[in-house]
Amino acid sequence: MDNIFWTGYSNDQRHASINTIKTVATKYGDIVDFKLFSDISLTMTIEVKEINIDQLYNELANTIGMDKFEYLHSTSKKERTVYLNITFTKSTGNLIIETPAVPG
Repeated sequence: MDNIFWTGYSNDQRHASINTIKTVATKYGDIVDFKLFSDISLTMTIEVKEINIDQLYNELANTIGMDKFEYLHSTSKKERTVYLNITFTKSTGNLIIETPAVPG
């Protein structure tokens, strides 16, 4: 089976958007990997049963902007891998993660 590659865009605040996307993704499948690229984008690998892919896409498209996807209309329960790339439109490219001072 071919892997599925989706591209999404979020206009919301990054942390809130990530939480919403995570909630939607875990409703239909399992997030097996994710990578942040500064505060610009996020890639997420989701394993999902083929029968749930159309529903996952619909709910994501109602949450964030998504590029077009041709529906599978499948009844198969085979596991598929969805690679989701999300770009945050309000990003700055300067993600700063403050490290707390540790006494010692």
